[in-house]
Amino acid sequence: MKISLKLLTIISIVFAVLCISVPSNALSIADDDKYNIDDPSRGNIREFKDAYIPKEYHPMPEYMVFVDLAILLLIIAAGVFFVLKRKSGKPMNTLMIITFVYLAFIRGGCICPVGAVTNTVFGIINPALVGLATLIVFIAPLFVALFAGRVFCTAGCPLGAVQHLGKKKNSRKYFKLPKKINSILKFAPVIILGLTVYYALQSKIFFFACELDPYKAIFFTGQSWFEQGLAFIKGQPMESKILIGCGFGTWTYLVIILAIGYFLPRPFCRFICPYGVLLGVFAYFSIKPRRIDKNNCVYCNLCEKVCPTQAIVIDKNTQTTKLSNYDCIQCNKCNESCKKDAIK
Repeated sequence: MKISLKLLTIISIVFAVLCISVPSNALSIADDDKYNIDDPSRGNIREFKDAYIPKEYHPMPEYMVFVDLAILLLIIAAGVFFVLKRKSGKPMNTLMIITFVYLAFIRGGCICPVGAVTNTVFGIINPALVGLATLIVFIAPLFVALFAGRVFCTAGCPLGAVQHLGKKKNSRKYFKLPKKINSILKFAPVIILGLTVYYALQSKIFFFACELDPYKAIFFTGQSWFEQGLAFIKGQPMESKILIGCGFGTWTYLVIILAIGYFLPRPFCRFICPYGVLLGVFAYFSIKPRRIDKNNCVYCNLCEKVCPTQAIVIDKNTQTTKLSNYDCIQCNKCNESCKKDAIK
């Protein structure tokens, strides 16, 4: 990466020097006839010009933002219900699939937790540029977290949905980080949150909003495919080739994160996502926190093994339990694994 940046810098400097040193008239074409539209060797340009009808494209209507918002709120509401009822992980899995299919693949990851932070902070200094829908997307999951924990992370977040679908199926074989390393890495998203706010205040709104998200390649490609297919069905103009969102670097970043996430669940949620820090803080003061009933717990460690964020720590020797609502993403996996109904 360092070599590429140096090379790019050298090329940019050389190009700038050439542009400055070459006279502007030297860049013009002396032969005006080369651009003559009546030149027969170039075909009948006038006839083409007169008969040309510009293609009409049909972008998604603006009201779809509020449709997306309504669907997001319905998904989160269903997630809150399943969490409060301490259901198994299967209903939450269904919500994640709906989130992936609609919010991620069809709508291009329009509910972005990183973008929610940058857009809201940017709106503080430029209120006219940030709408009501953006503010609701930012506040609603935090309000829910204060009531029932980080439900948004499991039911509603497109990035979380991709990470869930890309992990190992056997949750008991998750790779667990050593406690000290896990604790140190949890400071990374706090730092990223600070940088995100800083760049938003500097009006560099898209720096962290776009560059941090490794899953945008899937989102942008999925949305372009959906819109191409929809245009084909409606008989509307569409691109003639299959579109691939983002470049080689972004896809490489995605592959690395997906590879890590297959063995170590939720790497983006745990060690990158700035919005997750805010959700964690609100969830820490949750009115309905998740806890372990010591009277029912037999210290079997089953809940600890299936927890994707290492939010649960069970010590058989000292017979102590710890459940961090800051880290818990309310996936209900622990409820599904517990045979003694100890997760409350």
